Amino acid sequence: MTMAHPSQGHKVAAERHGSVWTVLAWPIHALAAVSAALVAVGFAAVVVAVFYRYLLGAPLNGVDELTGYLVVAIACCGLGSALLLDQHIGVDILTASAGPRAGRGFEIWAALCVLACAAILTWSAWHTVLFNRDFGTYSTGPLEIPVWWVQAPMVPGGIVLGLAALIRLLRAVRGDEK
Repeated sequence: MTMAHPSQGHKVAAERHGSVWTVLAWPIHALAAVSAALVAVGFAAVVVAVFYRYLLGAPLNGVDELTGYLVVAIACCGLGSALLLDQHIGVDILTASAGPRAGRGFEIWAALCVLACAAILTWSAWHTVLFNRDFGTYSTGPLEIPVWWVQAPMVPGGIVLGLAALIRLLRAVRGDEK
């Protein structure tokens, strides 16, 4: 399994490669910041719900629904950053025993596969969001919000996932370290 942290030699692309990498990576890091903010919002919602339920004896309706929707947005907004910083789950069975040239080939193949999946995700999410917006679908829970609001983060999430895959592909083609 691959486990890495930016402080362990995986610096932000901009620090090592210059302004082109900075421009390519900023949307990824911006959505990662949104993801972190949404984690804080979800945590605050749960704390308030616990306070109301156990200390005031008046449970809040919709907090479970809200946190479920936040999980979707958190995951979608963090996709690109996890891939770019190599913080995703990976299996190293093939790459650990492969030589440098084969490892580079695996990296290129993986980046192309993720790029294709990101394109499919973005395309299908876009059409799903448009359909639910045009159709006027609302959630069935206590919040009764438009469903397309919940699905909308999948579109920028797919875009930044594709951008992160493109950056990894370009690095692999150039022979750069991660």
